[in-house]
Amino acid sequence: MKESVMVFVGVHGEWGRIDATQADLGCGQDRGSIYKAKPAAPLTCYECGWRLHLVHKTHGSYELWFLRHAAHAPHCEARLAGEGMAHHLLKLDLAHHARAAGWSAEYEVAAPDGSWRADVMATSPDGTRRVALEAQMASISITDITARTDRYAAAGVEVCWFTDRKTAPWLDAVPSVQIARPEDRGPVQITAGAVRFEPEWCHDRADCNWSSWGVEGSLPCGGHGKWSAVESFPLDRFVAAICANTTRPHRLRMPSWEKSETWRWITRRYFELEEEQVRAHAWREKVMERLAAVQQRQREAREAADREHTTAIEALLQRQKALAKPVVEFVFHEAGAYPTVGRDGIPEFAMGVPVYVRGKPYAVICPVAGRVTALRDALAPLVLFAATERERDRIVAQAAPGQRVEILPIELPPPAPLPEQREPGGITVQQAVSRMFGLDRL
Repeated sequence: MKESVMVFVGVHGEWGRIDATQADLGCGQDRGSIYKAKPAAPLTCYECGWRLHLVHKTHGSYELWFLRHAAHAPHCEARLAGEGMAHHLLKLDLAHHARAAGWSAEYEVAAPDGSWRADVMATSPDGTRRVALEAQMASISITDITARTDRYAAAGVEVCWFTDRKTAPWLDAVPSVQIARPEDRGPVQITAGAVRFEPEWCHDRADCNWSSWGVEGSLPCGGHGKWSAVESFPLDRFVAAICANTTRPHRLRMPSWEKSETWRWITRRYFELEEEQVRAHAWREKVMERLAAVQQRQREAREAADREHTTAIEALLQRQKALAKPVVEFVFHEAGAYPTVGRDGIPEFAMGVPVYVRGKPYAVICPVAGRVTALRDALAPLVLFAATERERDRIVAQAAPGQRVEILPIELPPPAPLPEQREPGGITVQQAVSRMFGLDRL
C-alpha cells in the first residue's frame, strides 16, 4: 500500500461528495455498493477530476477505508497532500471521537475561498461551533502554523493542532497538544499541552514579603501559584472535552514572567484560580507602587531635611569660627584676662563653643537655641554670644530669665561647599552633626 497517495474525500457522479471513512460515505449510501463494483463506480478526485477507487485495508485494530487515484493520475493537491499511516490513523481517531461526542465530523473541509483546509472539521449539533482538528505530523514553521491558525480565527473556526513529534517549537505558539501511541496499542494519549493551575497563598494574605523590590512594610500576597502539566490521559477524553466546551485554549498569564505567547488547554476551574491570582498580583503591584511613591517622598523629605540641617550646621560652624576672635577681645576687655576658646561646640554647652577664663567657663559662642532649654540652669551664669538679632532672639526665648545674651555683629562669608575632609584644626560637617546628636558618644 502506497501510504503517500491515500485520500479520503472524493466526488460521486450521482451522490456528490463522499467520505470514505464513514460507513454511509457521509451521504447515506452503502460502501458495499461501490466497493469493487463492476463497472467501476463513478468516483473522481475533487482536485484533479481523475478516477478514484475505494480501497479497504486492515492495520492493527483499524479497518481502513480510503480512496486511491487510478493509474497514471496527474499530480494534484489531493495527491500532494497524501498522508502517512500515522497521520491517517490520527485523523480517524479525531473524527471518531468527535462523532462519539455527538458532533458531526468531516474530512478535508475547505474554506470557500481556499484559504484553509481542515483535516477534520467537527461541527456541533446546533451548528454554532466548528472546530478544526488538525493532525500536524510533518515539520512546520511557527510563522506558517500561526498564520494558518489566524485564518481559522478570521473565519470563526476554533482549532487544535495535534502532533506526535518529540520536539515541536510551535506548541507554545498555537492551541495544540502532543500525542503518543502506547506500545501496547492502547488508546492514544495526550502527553503535553494540557495543564492545571496549582494555587499557593501566604498563610496571612495581608502580609507577604516575597519580592518586595525594596518596598518596606507589609504587602498583600499576590499569590505564588503556578501552572503544571497534567498526567497523560486518553485522546477521546480530550476531544470530548473540546466538544463539551469544558476545556479551552488559553494564553497563560501567571507567573508574570512567562512569555505571553504560551498557549495551553485548561478547564474553567483553573482559569478562575489563575484569575484570582492575576487580580491579587495586580492589587499587590498597585499597593507596592503606592508604598514606593510614599516612601520615595519620605526619603526625599529626609534628604531635604538632612541637607537643610547640614546647611544649618555649616552656617553654625561658620558663625562660631567668625565670632571666635571678636569674643576673645570682648572677654579680655571685660574680664581683664586672656580667655581660652574651645576647639568645637560640645553637647554640655548646647553645641556652642565654650570660652574659659582662668580655667573656668565664662561664655558660650553661638549655642543652639533648641538645646539651651535642657541646660538652662547650667548655662545661666555664662555669657551667651550670638551673631545676629534673629539668633539672639531664639536663644533668649529658651534661656533662663535675665540670661545675658550679647550680639557681636560680624560679616559672614557666603556658604562654602560642605567639606569632605578634615581641615587642620577643624572637624568635618558629618562629625559636627554626629556631635550635635550625641552620636559620637554611643
